[in-house]
Amino acid sequence: MAGAPTALGFAYFATAKFAGYSAYSVLLNRTKAVKRAGCKLPAFWTGGLVRCGIGIVAGVAYASAFWLAMQHASIHFADNYGVQLFFGLLAPIRLAEWLVFLWLLYRSCQLTAKEKIVPVVGGIALSFALDAIGVYGLWYIPGAAWFC
Repeated sequence: MAGAPTALGFAYFATAKFAGYSAYSVLLNRTKAVKRAGCKLPAFWTGGLVRCGIGIVAGVAYASAFWLAMQHASIHFADNYGVQLFFGLLAPIRLAEWLVFLWLLYRSCQLTAKEKIVPVVGGIALSFALDAIGVYGLWYIPGAAWFC
């Protein structure tokens, strides 16, 4: 599933992730908790860049470790369950990514743990939805290949 990223594939996927994360930053900046806090809000494009950067670093590290581990797993297991296991284990990594994102850009807002739940869960869902674009690109867009 990983495929070898091509320059065009990277551009498709990075653009989709940047656009999605930037739009999500606009939504986060409009939440009641953030407005109530009266903190300094990041520009939408800053949110997109920061979240993409976190995702690339964590994604490359995770994908590399995962597929290396799958090379040592039985071929039957890797072929039948590798993709499901990959995405299943990605959920806690996404949790950490979104918590780091909030800490980097919204720590001055002093959001409570309860106020972080919705943005983090929404961000995780968004990340997986944006992954679908990468999978689509792998199969249908010329020159594209998926990466985490």
